[in-house]
Amino acid sequence: MNILVLGGSGFLGKRLLSKLILSGGDIFAGVRSKPDDLVKDCTYLLINELLDNKNYKFDIIINVAMKRSTRRVPVTDEVLRELNFETPLKIISQLSTVNTLVINTSTYIQNYGGVKGNTVENYGYFKEQLSEALAIQAEKSKFRVIDLYLFTLFGPGDRETHLVPSLLSALKSGNQISLSEGNQLINLLYVDDAVNSIVNAMGWKIESYSAFYLWDPNYLTVRNLVSIIEDTFMLKMDVVWGGVPYSGHEMFEPWDFPLTKFPHLTLEHSLTEGIKICFDALN
Repeated sequence: MNILVLGGSGFLGKRLLSKLILSGGDIFAGVRSKPDDLVKDCTYLLINELLDNKNYKFDIIINVAMKRSTRRVPVTDEVLRELNFETPLKIISQLSTVNTLVINTSTYIQNYGGVKGNTVENYGYFKEQLSEALAIQAEKSKFRVIDLYLFTLFGPGDRETHLVPSLLSALKSGNQISLSEGNQLINLLYVDDAVNSIVNAMGWKIESYSAFYLWDPNYLTVRNLVSIIEDTFMLKMDVVWGGVPYSGHEMFEPWDFPLTKFPHLTLEHSLTEGIKICFDALN
């Protein structure tokens, strides 16, 4: 079985490749540039190599490629469109057969307020364009699609500017950290549980397009999360609440999502277990 992972050099992609290698098959990673920490026995292909070679066909294509614009690292709309919509769609369309299973990862903010396709920022908008295009292609029997919507992943190796590593670094160093008012609802899924859920999706039989959310709907606020971290390590954090503004896509009351929970969602790690693993992994 040939399996291609788009975004194989990212946080989720690297963990997924390591898992897939253990299960056998021919595992390929589609990347924009080859990372320094290659996963053993995985074949890395640059995006241009994939698009230029008409002979590549895959039994399973898993798209975990995601590119966001942040305050620290702004990204143009053209780049967001290319990386979140145009390039994944080109690769999937070209390298699939009618028997190919496509597993796509989407984001909860494609459905802001619980409204299908209601996007309030460009990252979600371009991810929604990809979901819609894949659904159309699947209905035409070009390939089959399982679309898995993510909220927030965390785990060792996550980008240091993301919420959980930022909080744990501040806790360990004793440095002050500025946050929003912290009343927004979040939902955290440990990265290995996301990986195992995606692997579970590989064995699921579908005929065209199916979409699910990949989290258990038990939300907490950022203030709750800080309290959990403080209680777990019995340390107090120096937090400036309201030091940064909200981003504009936050959830303040649980949304009634137009999706159902993925029936094969894996939840092996509790929040505190995951936090302890992340803390121990800090340099």
